[in-house]
Amino acid sequence: MIYHVGDIIKIINDAPLSGNTVAPDVIIGDEYPVEHIVEDSKGNQHLDIGLKSMYEYIRSWETGEELPNGDKIHWVSPHRVQIVIKNPQTS
Repeated sequence: MIYHVGDIIKIINDAPLSGNTVAPDVIIGDEYPVEHIVEDSKGNQHLDIGLKSMYEYIRSWETGEELPNGDKIHWVSPHRVQIVIKNPQTS
């Protein structure tokens, strides 16, 4: 699935991803707009849904690399979400 800024997503997984000990502070079923998207070096998307980071950095689950502004943005993996409403400008 390819996500776009303006999509509305719903949280479907609030547990730490395999190999991690922390997860974003989200509740299953809550909906958020996608505000920004970054890709890691392998092209995996990471979504900014407005969560403020409580950490010094956030890493890509797939590659382990640090994502930009991880001290400010808690980037969310698409493995945690599903699209509820696609941005009509990108559909």
